[in-house]
Amino acid sequence: MDGTFPGIHHSHLSPYSISFHRQCAFHRTGLLFSMATGTWAEGSRNKARFQAVGDVQRRATPKNLPQNKRRDAGDSKAHQPLSHSSSTPPKDSDLLPYVLPSHPDILFSNLQRLKEEELLLDCAFTVQRSTFKAHRLVLAAASQSPSSFLGAKQKSGPELEELASCSTPLGLGAILQFAYSGDVALDLSKEGVAEEVLDACKRLQMERLRERCRAGVTTPAATERQKSLATIKDMWDKGVGCDITIQAETGERYPAHRAVLAAGGDYFRALLCGGLRESREDVVCLRGVPFWVIKSMLCFFYTGQLGLGWSQIWELTAAMIQFQLEGALSLCTDFLQSRMNESTCLDVLVLAETYGLVQLKQAAEEYTLAHFQCISTGERFKDVPYVFLDRLLPKDSLCVEREIAVFRVGVSWVEDHPKERLPHLAGLLCHVRFQLLSRSELREALSCSLLHRTPGTRGTLEILRSLLEGTYRGAECQPRTPNQVLVLVGGDTVNDELTKRVQSRTLWFAQQFHRGPGLIRSIQWKPLTKIPETPRFRHCICLLNNQLYVLGGRRYYGSLDILKSATRFDVLQRKWEKLPDMLCQRDNFAAVCLNEKIFALGGNCDDSEYLDTVESYSPTENTWRLAHHLDVAVCGHAAAVLDGQIYISGGCDAHQHCLPTMWTYHPSHGCSLRASMSAGAGRAGHVMLSLASRLVVAGGLQPLWPGFGDQLFCELYDPKCNSWSFFPALPKPHLSAGATVLDGRLYVAGGSSADTARDTKLVHCYDPKKGCWENLGGMPHPYTDLAVCSLSLPNSPDQKSSG
Repeated sequence: MDGTFPGIHHSHLSPYSISFHRQCAFHRTGLLFSMATGTWAEGSRNKARFQAVGDVQRRATPKNLPQNKRRDAGDSKAHQPLSHSSSTPPKDSDLLPYVLPSHPDILFSNLQRLKEEELLLDCAFTVQRSTFKAHRLVLAAASQSPSSFLGAKQKSGPELEELASCSTPLGLGAILQFAYSGDVALDLSKEGVAEEVLDACKRLQMERLRERCRAGVTTPAATERQKSLATIKDMWDKGVGCDITIQAETGERYPAHRAVLAAGGDYFRALLCGGLRESREDVVCLRGVPFWVIKSMLCFFYTGQLGLGWSQIWELTAAMIQFQLEGALSLCTDFLQSRMNESTCLDVLVLAETYGLVQLKQAAEEYTLAHFQCISTGERFKDVPYVFLDRLLPKDSLCVEREIAVFRVGVSWVEDHPKERLPHLAGLLCHVRFQLLSRSELREALSCSLLHRTPGTRGTLEILRSLLEGTYRGAECQPRTPNQVLVLVGGDTVNDELTKRVQSRTLWFAQQFHRGPGLIRSIQWKPLTKIPETPRFRHCICLLNNQLYVLGGRRYYGSLDILKSATRFDVLQRKWEKLPDMLCQRDNFAAVCLNEKIFALGGNCDDSEYLDTVESYSPTENTWRLAHHLDVAVCGHAAAVLDGQIYISGGCDAHQHCLPTMWTYHPSHGCSLRASMSAGAGRAGHVMLSLASRLVVAGGLQPLWPGFGDQLFCELYDPKCNSWSFFPALPKPHLSAGATVLDGRLYVAGGSSADTARDTKLVHCYDPKKGCWENLGGMPHPYTDLAVCSLSLPNSPDQKSSG
């Protein structure tokens, strides 16, 4: 090989398969690919100068790298993310730290694989006819004296062999297991085992394992792996044990450890372990890769951290794909997804489309649809490819104030480049829902000169005329309904003067989630509507056919303030409708929807008596009817529906006992006991949500002696096994909070603390992909006893409500 990337050759490629790195170069020079003509050209302001790029060369993507999934992702002027040339490093002050917590675990797992496959091993011991092979770097990381294994003072192979020869296979095996995994799977209480391990530790200076054995304290293996990686990073900083140098094309050189590179990603594993020329060289040149990208990659290998900013995210993301660094790529996509805004979402969409990043593409598309009104007026939108518009405009979730905006966007896009885009006009207009236009808007569309001189728009003209004349006989169409949004309903809070508690009638929706520097998060809230007549807290809500039902609760703190009234909000019409009262007033109850009916279960009716009654509401009959009662009168419980079955958990009984119970409930047969919750002696004031065929119980309070306290532990119930298992604990208390599931994530908002009696504004989100709770920011006020749901709002979220 000639020193280029392994398995990479120079070739002539179509514009569709040109690397993102090369596309970025075209953007900087104003070149863009025309989806209409299939050619590369200068930007729209310099259309006269066309330039073929058939002779553009780049390194072909290796077969095991992600390929460009779609040819219709073509380049466009909408994608001009880079303000820096590839050789210009971004300023550190512009970058935000992103950390992959699982990086030490992944790295040492891959180092273990290298050991098992006997790759890059540079240390061997023979003890009692048993041979043990390892990487000096890994042993050094676990040792009290790394210099004994690496560096100027390192011991030679025979010296290490002599030290280890007096050990036993069991002792030496324990050291290697600890060095690679951070743990030792031995019963140290057995006779002689601890002595053998301690003796081996003493001879090879493995003080961390020695202390672990002597003190009997079991530090988590993940913590030990973090310590070892920190030692490796320290050796890298000092240049200790580095056995390879990575060189940029511009000459910058960066020492590193072969074992870390090979364990860091499949690309470098193939490069250094695949028998290629580079595997035998001390210096490997990465051609065409900016030096600052190499620095960033190496920093990630040794720390699991990347500094990310808009100035370099595009080239860095492309590099992480090229070098197959999945962990680093996840940080890049996390940055792109969480910090996406109106000016960058099209760039993100093109990037995700180019590289087949499915989840990022979905997020960018959803963001573009949700903010389409603003994005479509921007300068970059003028050059968005036709294939993107053709995919976006039919979506129900396209967010526009009025349908005429969709017509104007299509016409404006064509008028920007009429010669190339006129053939696409008919295709775009077929996505306009003309039946939703007013008469004045129909006349505006009909007067558009472009329609009268474009082949293929005859059908559109006929529809417009028939709608104006009242003779249209085509199918009706539904208003667009954008993506679901998080909605807060009612609740109770302290006023600004901190003098009294105030109940809320307002429905707030989360228009946008913002990620600031470091751990700073915020949510942009806007009022949606108001609950008619009286405010409510300790109420319940249900969603049935995208209509919001608000049930019971109380208006204030007197026993006569408990409500049995019910009302319904039509999301499409933005209108409230009063429903028949429930059969009994209820607060601190639970409500669910099943088989097109709403069930209100248990609760408190007068501050002295809890209820075991259940009543159901049928929208078709518009009546409430009693169903089979519960086994126990209960208050402060939670309920959820999973696989057509109602589940009820916890709550307090009439004696103020906090229950750990889980039931299934059937409207005709009543309750059946299931396995009790395992965290604490009981739980109340909590939430329960279905997630991927299981139920999550979170928040609330637990019984203490004396009194009650916050319950931070969460639990996961599996109905198939009838068993409970661990679920990540909430970072903060949420008693009497609201909760919902949105886009596969759990949201818990507001509530209070049983320990401090203080309300909270916090909104926490659990993302199954990340496996942890994240603080998203605060609510407009610290509401408690509220309800939370997700709604699909028609038209623009900015549209003023009628409530």
